[in-house]
Amino acid sequence: MPEIHTESTGSDLAEATKTLLGRKGEAPLSKQQIALYIALIAATIIAVSVSMHFPAFAQELFLLFAFIVGLSGSSLITSISLSKRSNAALKDQTDFYKALLHAQSDLGEGLVVMEKDRILYANSASSDITGFTADELTAMPSFLLLVAPEDKDILADRLRRRLKGEDVEEQYETTIIHKNGNRIELEISLKKFYIKDKMRLAVIARDISERKKVENAKSEFVSWVSHQLRTPLTASSYLAEILLSGDEGKLTIEQVLSIQRIYDANQRMIGLINSLLNVAQIELGTMEIERSPTSLTEVCDSALGDLDYQITIKHIQIKRIYDNDIPMIDLDPRLIRMVFQNLISNAVKYTSTGKISITIKHESKNAIVSIKDTGFGIPKKAQKKVFSKLFRAENVISKEIEGTGLGLYIIKAVVEMFYGKIWFDSEEGKGTTFFVSLPFSQEEPAKENVTSDSKS
Repeated sequence: MPEIHTESTGSDLAEATKTLLGRKGEAPLSKQQIALYIALIAATIIAVSVSMHFPAFAQELFLLFAFIVGLSGSSLITSISLSKRSNAALKDQTDFYKALLHAQSDLGEGLVVMEKDRILYANSASSDITGFTADELTAMPSFLLLVAPEDKDILADRLRRRLKGEDVEEQYETTIIHKNGNRIELEISLKKFYIKDKMRLAVIARDISERKKVENAKSEFVSWVSHQLRTPLTASSYLAEILLSGDEGKLTIEQVLSIQRIYDANQRMIGLINSLLNVAQIELGTMEIERSPTSLTEVCDSALGDLDYQITIKHIQIKRIYDNDIPMIDLDPRLIRMVFQNLISNAVKYTSTGKISITIKHESKNAIVSIKDTGFGIPKKAQKKVFSKLFRAENVISKEIEGTGLGLYIIKAVVEMFYGKIWFDSEEGKGTTFFVSLPFSQEEPAKENVTSDSKS
């Protein structure tokens, strides 16, 4: 397929797009070309007629000369024809991509094409979003100059990993600073492509500032409602506990069963409200972290103790493998306990019979936690959505197992607060293993400079 090759500038379509259209059907000859062909044929006939009056040796020389002139004329006509067709195809392709780029701008989507982190091309919507003209954007030494300080290192790391060819998310949110100083929330997508063996990054940006305002307002409302609901629910749970203890008098078996159901329903509601509060705090950035030296093995054992009843009635075997040299880590014990509680309770909840293996290992500069079950497993098509908010796989919904779909979303955010990573390996019908990596040093990791030479 043909490619467009020109120097890179702010208005350069060639650097923004690659040719996708094939050659069109052959165009008919123009009137000028037909006239040239007729003239060439007529000249050849005249040359043959004239040569008849020359001597024999002169006839051969004259006809040879006429033949050479005829070939040259044919080549010239063919060259003109091909050139015009090529120019017409190139113009059609350029017009097509101009229309596409204008349509994208009209939709409000900014398009930036970069070499590493340097902007080569920016469409008009990019100027509307950032406040900078296309010339100002292409004159910047780095795209990262637009990014808010708190997001700069994160985005630089993602760009670097994308340039190296690593498998990273293609879409995420970031904040930039508009030319007038305002903060703009963006949803961006990164795509890598090549033009003549030169790697380029296409960045598509959408302004989601208004959407984020609505989401923040919603989160604040959820937080307020949850606080208002938690107080009466906690009080009613406390009263149910008093009645079940027998301190207010002996109850019949029917009364005990009814109060127990009330208590269990209250506990489920309190759990849901706590999850909603955690989600609201994560999204608003108000979740408090109270660090102190924390033993992962002690936190894990404590979380297991809370689930002892469910583990016993399901006859699940628990296997624990802890390295002896796991140091204390400067974490928030409450939040890390939440991580263990969620992962272990999920393993128990989604395992009918079998065993759960919990491993905590010392690997280089990190503690690696793995929680492996022999439960239902996660369907392949659902695995990309596992850490999404309110997601639950169809195979557990069909078994009517209770859950909110918020737990994994919350604990992923918690793990990342401590510069850790969480991932899993699962096969439907055979079980799931979740892994958590937590660095022993809780200093923010240094980021590599995206402008360094990278090989994809």
